[in-house]
Amino acid sequence: MNEFISTLAGLGLFLTGLHFLSSSMKPLAGKQLRLMLAKMTGSYTSAAFVGTALGALTQSTSGSTFVCMGLVNSGALKFKNALNIIAWSSVGGSLLVFLVSIDIRLAGLVLIAIVGLSNLFNFDRIEKVKYLVAILLALGILLLGLGMIKDGGHLLRESQWIKDFIQFASETTAICFIIGLFFSVITQSASTVTIIGITLVLSKIIPFEAAVVLVFGANLGSGLSLLFITSHLTGIQKQLSFYQFLTKLSGVLLIMPIFILLPSLFSISGYDASQLNEQSRIAFQISVIYLVLQISGALVVGLFQKKIISLLSKLFPEKEEDSLAKPKYIYPEAIDDPDIAISLIKKEQERLVSNLSLYLEPLRNPSPDCMPVAVRNEANMSLANEIKHFIDEISQHELGKEMSAVLELQSNNEAIISLLGSLHSFTTTVSETENFKDGLSGSIIESLHLILTLMEETSSSHENDEFLLELTSDKSQLMDTIRNTLLAESGGNIATRKSLFVSTRVYERILWQLRQMLNASPTITST
Repeated sequence: MNEFISTLAGLGLFLTGLHFLSSSMKPLAGKQLRLMLAKMTGSYTSAAFVGTALGALTQSTSGSTFVCMGLVNSGALKFKNALNIIAWSSVGGSLLVFLVSIDIRLAGLVLIAIVGLSNLFNFDRIEKVKYLVAILLALGILLLGLGMIKDGGHLLRESQWIKDFIQFASETTAICFIIGLFFSVITQSASTVTIIGITLVLSKIIPFEAAVVLVFGANLGSGLSLLFITSHLTGIQKQLSFYQFLTKLSGVLLIMPIFILLPSLFSISGYDASQLNEQSRIAFQISVIYLVLQISGALVVGLFQKKIISLLSKLFPEKEEDSLAKPKYIYPEAIDDPDIAISLIKKEQERLVSNLSLYLEPLRNPSPDCMPVAVRNEANMSLANEIKHFIDEISQHELGKEMSAVLELQSNNEAIISLLGSLHSFTTTVSETENFKDGLSGSIIESLHLILTLMEETSSSHENDEFLLELTSDKSQLMDTIRNTLLAESGGNIATRKSLFVSTRVYERILWQLRQMLNASPTITST
């Protein structure tokens, strides 16, 4: 009974250590690491190195993929470089599997002893050391748990129904493969299932060949698991997750047939799992097979990358709103050069202004193909906030003469964000008006469309500044007259009159906001 409880406790320690390891790795994948990843991926070789390092840090292909998704969405990482990082992240993830090649329980005890000594001498209070201490503790708990599972392995061997099931599964390649795939999907980690497979071999519960097939299934299962997690994503994000799946699939399709046709290349003849040196050899060989799977998958998708990218773009095309939401000009490295950064911010802001009139398209030319206003506004707001964060990053640097330009851009960005909100409110309100294309609402829509179209042209050339100032001049008296007329009417649809009343208020606010932006323009100020 005590041995059974010890085995369950070992399983608990292993899962707890795995959770702690993932949590303790997260701070290392923070903002500074993201910026470093963006700067170090200029070539395939450097991207492969960065991917391996990221996989070793996160110990999760899913985690590495999501980091790359965030970098690509923010414009900090090119799509092609992200693919290379994702493909090689699994190689770094094999580090955990290789740790099992050593004396598991002893290694766990040593790591925990190191953590205890660091706490005794208060090393854990040092900022740069505390993360390392947390990682060592997580690894110590994980390895200690695996050692306890291995020590209690004979309990599983003594259970008749477990023996029958394991014998049946290990004699059938397909079933063993499915078991590995299933548990990898559940645990979302191929390395976890591989480690458990190594432990089962060392405990003489399954043969070496069955453990290898288990590894093949687990490798494919981790790719499927990522597809399930990202099933709600579209466009570029979906392409990245599917590329990771193709990497896993390629490794299995390349190595597994070789194992089936030439098993002698993989088998260990006459091994005795009770001997420590044999245990290390078995664990090391399975770890090498796992590593070869990751490397071969990365090489295959790298070899056919152009064709795969073309296929992914057809299967998961990027939506227009996704393209709108991503920065086109700004990139993290530009922060170090304020002059370049300022010019890039201006281009991004001009890009936002150049799309203002499109807010009115669902009102002027409603059609199924027209992007919903709420979706367009969300994409534009996302881009405006990216610009805001970029400006905030620049303002934290030591600036000289560029400070006034940065502050001006910051003010202009806040004005654009406010204007986007007003346009969204205007279109939403007018759309609630009955027959909004006719009468007063139709006139307001066309008037605003003319002003926004001229504003788009003015954002780069400033040719129509004076004319725009006239068009956006104070209309409060006219709007008050219209609103009083609406209030005096006794007939008609009350909801329509209410929408018209509110829309005139928002229209007046938009004109004021546009005039403020024009007055802030250097060209207007100087005239």
